[in-house]
Amino acid sequence: TEWVRYLGIPFEWQDAVIRAAITLKLNAFDDTGAIVAAMTTSIPEAPDSGRNWDYRYCWLRDAQFVVGALNGLGTTQTMERYLGFIVNVAAGTEDGKLQPVYGINGRARLDETVIKDLRGYRNMGPVRFGNQAYEQTQNDVYGAAVLAATHMFFDERLERLGDEALFQRLEHLGHLAFRVFDQPDAGPWELRTSNRVHTYSAIMCWSACDRLGKIARRLGLAERAMHWSRKARNMHMTICERAWNEKL
Repeated sequence: TEWVRYLGIPFEWQDAVIRAAITLKLNAFDDTGAIVAAMTTSIPEAPDSGRNWDYRYCWLRDAQFVVGALNGLGTTQTMERYLGFIVNVAAGTEDGKLQPVYGINGRARLDETVIKDLRGYRNMGPVRFGNQAYEQTQNDVYGAAVLAATHMFFDERLERLGDEALFQRLEHLGHLAFRVFDQPDAGPWELRTSNRVHTYSAIMCWSACDRLGKIARRLGLAERAMHWSRKARNMHMTICERAWNEKL
């Protein structure tokens, strides 16, 4: 397509990269900038497993990976619109807490129902509409949002660069990340029956505070840079003490 001609495509594995780029672009919702995890619902994770989920939503966990991919392809317009969606979602929460997944229009409530009249892929139902994961506690979302937004402070190609106002919004996410980094959550596997402390979530929370320190230095905010760097160091020490296993 004409769009592909303007991308930064490597010589190696061109066919695969181009197909992946087109798929990523097709998953983008132009009205809001959201990018969904998939355009399908209820494809079984394994035959007759019952693990058929609706992935037609925007998971914050994907944010830093999506931004990295778009940045690598050089499609800054799509990347900037997606960053705008992430920032708007973060700013639109009443209590500042982020949920794992949102609708393409920023909708927060994604009640999950089973469509009993549909038999599903190769008769392997159920067919689900909505995703109850929106109700879960997944602490890694704070790191995902801050990691994605960090590009807005360092990428000079963007029309809208990060400023102190955006930094202050992100600081609230940093405070939440520091508060919950060692607390149980559903984790990246979205466990529906139990919560536990996940190293992945803890590290993502640390990354939020670490990046806030780097952003503060970029903005010339020395006191805030020290504040967040100190918090990040404390979190790093705790994670190393509790998450390291000498037997592995």
